Amino acid sequence: MISIRQLARIAKVSPGVISRVLNEDPTLSVSDSTRKRVLALIKQYNYQPTKHQGKKWINSLCVITTLTEAEEVNDAYFRLIFQGVSEAAQETDFKIKTIYRLQEKPKMNDIPKYAGLILIGAIDNQVVQSFRDQNEHLVLIDNQVNTLVANRVDPDVSGMAKTAFQRFMDQGIKEFGFIGGRLSSVGVQGQVSHPEKEDRLDTFQQLSEAEAGVTLHTKIGEWSPQFGYDSATALIQEHPQIQAFVAASDPIALGVLRALHDSKVSVPNQVQVIGFDDLNYSKFLIPRLSTFRIPTKEIGSEAVRILVHELTSDNSNIRQVQLSGKLIERETTI
Repeated sequence: MISIRQLARIAKVSPGVISRVLNEDPTLSVSDSTRKRVLALIKQYNYQPTKHQGKKWINSLCVITTLTEAEEVNDAYFRLIFQGVSEAAQETDFKIKTIYRLQEKPKMNDIPKYAGLILIGAIDNQVVQSFRDQNEHLVLIDNQVNTLVANRVDPDVSGMAKTAFQRFMDQGIKEFGFIGGRLSSVGVQGQVSHPEKEDRLDTFQQLSEAEAGVTLHTKIGEWSPQFGYDSATALIQEHPQIQAFVAASDPIALGVLRALHDSKVSVPNQVQVIGFDDLNYSKFLIPRLSTFRIPTKEIGSEAVRILVHELTSDNSNIRQVQLSGKLIERETTI
């Protein structure tokens, strides 16, 4: 039987248009000729929605996230992404009806009924595909482990890593450390795994291997100041010639700065430090933290725009967007 995406390609519209024509959505803004063409093709190819679909909630979106509510409250990065999703949805005819948190092992029997899905966090291919089998309208946000072709929005952390590396090379820094956090990938049954994947680390390793005389030291663990402190302390003791640290988040960078202070290492004269996120407190630290400002809310907003565009327009192209960050230079770099 023909799928909704195959039919959409033939009709030269998005799968969302097919779905909304079927559901007689009065808010769908397409021409009468397009609507008639879609209906004719539905009849010609005898397209039938899968039995579990039933009547869709044509203006409802579902958010599926890897984070628990407590984790989201304590994680400023993902909290701001969700804020961007929520604010962007309020500006459209679509509303967020449900939030499913995978770690809570929810019963998600209504996935086919939503107009579209917004998947936040590291969700592996098998799990993403299981959702797509039930609802073809989805967008991924900040998913470093997924390799399926799908609508997605990600921060360009690899590009930011290249910026930091080039800065080090321009200053003659030949030995530096990267301290990052483990990804947490959550399955449909709520099980948590920690895949060996970090785009910044991959970029730093590739660049360091290609540049003669450059040495990279790494620690990967928790996304916390304590882990930053312990890791920086250990690396300074093991490799006292380190000239710079890159921390994968500002909380990790906070621990790095304290470790350098306790080790009587001058920042930035002896060791420079760069963080990621540009959280509000970064500019109040002593010294004030140089960090990459990531357009976090815009990541969530852009994901909603991509999904709504698919649901309301004739364009069925997959859209994959990477948003660049900017290094905010303060007192921990020269």
